[in-house]
Amino acid sequence: MRLGIVGAGEVAWRHAAAAARVDGLTLTVVADRDPDRAARLAGRYAARAVTAFDDVLAAADLVVLAVPHADHEALTVRAAAAGRQVLVEKPMAVTAAACDRMIAAAGERLRVGQQGRFFAQVRAAREELGKLGMPLLYLERRSTDYARADRPAWFADPSRAGGGIAMLVGVHSIDRASWLLGGRPRAVAGTVATPSGWTVETSAAATVYLDNGRRAHLTLVDSPAFFHETTIVCERGTLTIDPGGVSVGARRVLDVDGDAEYTASFRRQYEAILRGDPTATPQEGRQAVATVEAWYRSAAGAGEPETVRL
Repeated sequence: MRLGIVGAGEVAWRHAAAAARVDGLTLTVVADRDPDRAARLAGRYAARAVTAFDDVLAAADLVVLAVPHADHEALTVRAAAAGRQVLVEKPMAVTAAACDRMIAAAGERLRVGQQGRFFAQVRAAREELGKLGMPLLYLERRSTDYARADRPAWFADPSRAGGGIAMLVGVHSIDRASWLLGGRPRAVAGTVATPSGWTVETSAAATVYLDNGRRAHLTLVDSPAFFHETTIVCERGTLTIDPGGVSVGARRVLDVDGDAEYTASFRRQYEAILRGDPTATPQEGRQAVATVEAWYRSAAGAGEPETVRL
């Protein structure tokens, strides 16, 4: 299968590195508005560098969209009209309504890049949860660094990013909670923090209520120090997921190299696509965006719970 990547930023390099390790998948073309950026990534993998989206459609069977969130909808619709498969980076779009239009245009040709499901430690955690009885408490703490010198300017533009940290990484936290706890979000009670001089929130917290009666408590913080820890207290033990593996109580279940595992998760996602195995569906991608929208409505309404419009 011929792969085309649109956008040559940080996540595109992860996609390219992962694709290079997948049998039956060849990176043929990279597009970016900046021809030098496209050339650097394409040259690393002997692909063609272009600036026009039509050139990607002519040279690829599967198109990866690693571009600003607001661009996902229009490019997905164009790729689908050309008969191409599409893997869109998260969040799927900036609104649930845009997600609906993408689903209508692309149908089964559309996949959403919630590759966090393919981390070895997350998959191991899902298996361990089946042994621990009912989950009683779900907590997640996660950071991102908005002050990074290489952070693209559009991340702080709500019209292009769709919001701040809740949209940027919260969709991953929502998807992880839904996948591990086995339910769909039905309501959210949340808050956000937008510092002086910013137009998007850089920290946020929420309780996500699932339709199976379980809850996930999420805390997202702007910090130069990276952390990502999920703790699930169950009837028969406490499970913890961290970037380096998973533990149940004092027992270490799995150790991984966090950085290598990040790239490996993209590789496993590609392998699943080629095999026709399950990945995050467009409906699940939309679900995460709709949950963030409810989060924002809740924050605007003094933190009262808001229904997720599925």
